[in-house]
Amino acid sequence: MRVAVTGATGFLGSHLVEVLRERFDVRGLVRSPEKGAHLGIELVRADLTDVAALTEGMRGCDALVANAALAPGWAKPSAEEFVRANVEGAENQLRAAVDAGVKRIVWISTVAVYRTRPWRTLAEDAEKIDPAHPRFDWNNLTTDPGYARSKAAAERLAWDWAREHGLELTALRPGPIYGERDPKLTARYQRMLSWPVVLAPTAQLPHVHAGDVALAAAAALENPASVGRAYNVTGESISVWRLLSIWKRVTGARALVVPVPVPLRIAFDDSAAARDLGFHPRPFEEALAKL
Repeated sequence: MRVAVTGATGFLGSHLVEVLRERFDVRGLVRSPEKGAHLGIELVRADLTDVAALTEGMRGCDALVANAALAPGWAKPSAEEFVRANVEGAENQLRAAVDAGVKRIVWISTVAVYRTRPWRTLAEDAEKIDPAHPRFDWNNLTTDPGYARSKAAAERLAWDWAREHGLELTALRPGPIYGERDPKLTARYQRMLSWPVVLAPTAQLPHVHAGDVALAAAAALENPASVGRAYNVTGESISVWRLLSIWKRVTGARALVVPVPVPLRIAFDDSAAARDLGFHPRPFEEALAKL
């Protein structure tokens, strides 16, 4: 199988390539091919704004892993920038797939599409946010609302296109992702541990290693039963305090990590992904030691 991956030179994209190239013939669709020479795959220049280039890059492929998107980081993109990249960019990827004759798509979504319900474990059929009617949601405290709305709109669009054009779609909804080469969440935690004292909340949030999301994407491509389904791939909910305490122990950091009580737990049900995709997130100690 030849698989096209958008955003292959990014953080999650590089982990997708590492896993997929062991099983498939992988072609990366990227803005800057020169940044991906180390990936060892075919790279094609294709920006999310350029349907013609995306179509040409997907031509001859059997499947698409639609990964490219704009996520919040140190910079604060505007709501309009999120819409351009994540909604218009989603439609351009879908249009290109249809024009190139690619039917099989694994869509990288996010748990930010849910209306978050603290202290509950949310399954895939839980209520989603409505991007057309924004209102307060608990995930406003953990991610950018513009990002959440744009990703919710993008996933809706993907399911609409799948119904209209007979696409064989699987959606993966990871939680906050950490791992090697991550310039955002992982870098933020690492920087916190360079401080003398770290005030770490005890609020529990899901954390998933990028490599485990990549393994789920590969398994989805290999399992026809995943077509037409969405899967949470979030891993265990863990407090920032506990995570940083493990990180400190593994790395020998000298920071004093002080727990700040925040009685909040956000969690998602990964059982469907475990059943269909063999999703079993790696232990934090193992992941952080490698990291």
